[in-house]
Amino acid sequence: MNKLTRDHVGGALLVAAGVAVATAGVGYGLGTLRQMGSGFFPTVLGVLMAAIGAALLASAGRVAGRGEPPAEMAHLAGPVVQWRGWLCIVGGLAAFVVLGEHGGLVPASFVSVFVAALGDRRNGWRAAAALAAALTLLGVVVFHFGLHLLLPLFTW
Repeated sequence: MNKLTRDHVGGALLVAAGVAVATAGVGYGLGTLRQMGSGFFPTVLGVLMAAIGAALLASAGRVAGRGEPPAEMAHLAGPVVQWRGWLCIVGGLAAFVVLGEHGGLVPASFVSVFVAALGDRRNGWRAAAALAAALTLLGVVVFHFGLHLLLPLFTW
């Protein structure tokens, strides 16, 4: 019998989260391809998450060389739950929710990406700030100017 690995757990969690997101998204109304409803994007993302999770589950037992991890992956052999990364990602999401409502798209995007990027131990504050600036600029171009998202750039 195969040993339960991180890939099994991660795949199962992705499938469960994807199904939950897709189910919730359908409740918001899908609309059509010409006039997408508010549930279209979450439903598509949920289906993609579930598909990636299923692919991860399918390939979990086929990993060759189950002994030591390769040298380039030695840094991943740490604890099962990496609290710093987990807390930074959740903190980034919380920052986006709070700042999106009270600060606007630009501060919400910058702070959420900055905080989430600090979850990787290899990122310093300069790398996190550069990534946050680049993704904020991309987000402004795509969501504000391209898609005309109703979230203002700044609200003070």
